[in-house]
Amino acid sequence: MVAALRAEEPNLLHARAVARRNGWWRGVIGTMQGLDQLYTHTGRRAEWARLVEEIVPDFIDPATDGPLPGREENWSLVTSYRVQLAREARQWVEAEHLQKILVEWVRRRARDDNTNSLRTLAASLHELAEIQRKTGRAECVAAYRESFELAQHIGDDPGAAVVAYNSGNAYIGLRDLAEAEVWCRRSLELRAESDRMGHARGLGQLGLVALERFREARQAKQPEAVLLRHLKDALGSYRQALEMTPPDAVGQLAAVHNQLGAAYGEAGQLDRALPHFRESIRHKESAGDLYGAALTRYNVALAFLNARRFADARDYADAALRNFQTFGASAQQDIQKTLDLIADIDKASHPH
Repeated sequence: MVAALRAEEPNLLHARAVARRNGWWRGVIGTMQGLDQLYTHTGRRAEWARLVEEIVPDFIDPATDGPLPGREENWSLVTSYRVQLAREARQWVEAEHLQKILVEWVRRRARDDNTNSLRTLAASLHELAEIQRKTGRAECVAAYRESFELAQHIGDDPGAAVVAYNSGNAYIGLRDLAEAEVWCRRSLELRAESDRMGHARGLGQLGLVALERFREARQAKQPEAVLLRHLKDALGSYRQALEMTPPDAVGQLAAVHNQLGAAYGEAGQLDRALPHFRESIRHKESAGDLYGAALTRYNVALAFLNARRFADARDYADAALRNFQTFGASAQQDIQKTLDLIADIDKASHPH
C-alpha cells in the first residue's frame, strides 16, 4: 500500500488542490486519507501538519470547534487529524477537549443496526482512551473496554487487535504485568497473518512486559536465573519485532531500536546497546519526533551513568534536556527528571 501511495503522491496533492478550489469536500478528505497513511508511515509529520492546518477553515467552526453546516461527516475526520497532531505536540488538554467533542458527536449518531456507526464509535473511544493513558489516568481502562467490546460485537478483529494492544500498554503503565501480557497475546491472536507490522508491535510489547518483569525481579533481589530468563525473553521478542518491521517504517524502527538498547543496557552490554540507541535517535529525528529523541537520549545518559562514563552521560543528558525544553510546560516532569539525572551525574563524577 505504501509503495502505491508514494507513487501517487503528486496526483493526490494535485487532486486535493482541485477539490478545494471547487468545494468538493468529500474529494478533499479522500485525498487526505491517502496522504495521512503515507506521511505517517514515512515519518513526514511536519508536511502532514501543514496540510491539516490548511483545511481546518474549510470544515471547522472556530467558535465551537464543531462542524460548519453541511460538512459534519468530513468534520469528524478533520477533527481526528487535529487530535492526533495535538497528541504529537503533547498538548493533552487540547487533544482531550477535541476528542470528547468527537466522541459525543459520534455516540449521538451510533445505531445498533449500523455497523459503520458502531465502528466509528469504537475508534473514537479508543482515541479518547489513548489520550487518557498518556496522561496517566486509570479511567482509560473503561474507555478501552467499551471500545474493545464494540469492535468484537461487529466482528472487527483488526480494530479489536489494536484496542487490545493499547490496553496492554495501559496495564503496563498501571504495573499490572500479568494483565498486560493477557491483552498483548489477545492482540496477537486477533491479527491477520499478513499484518506484519501488527505482529511486530505485539512482539515489541511482549518484550517490554518481559523487560519490566526483569526490573521488578531485580528490585526484589530474585535469583540470577530468574533475571536472565526475563532478559532473554525481552531480547528475543525485540529481535523478532525488528526482523518483521519494514525498513521504511520509521516510527516502529525507532521504538524497537530504543527498547533493544534499553534491554542490552540493563544487561550491562553498553557496546551492544549504543548502536541501537543511536539508530533510534536517528529515526526519531528524521521523523521530527524531538520528544522521542529526548527520551532515548535520556536512556543513553542513564546507561552511561551506570557504566561510570560520566562525560558521555552528561553530554547525552544535556542534549535530552535541550530537546525536552522545546516542549515547555507540557514536558515539565521530563525536564525535572533530566535535571535530577544531571545532578546525579555531577555528584557521581565529583564524589567529594
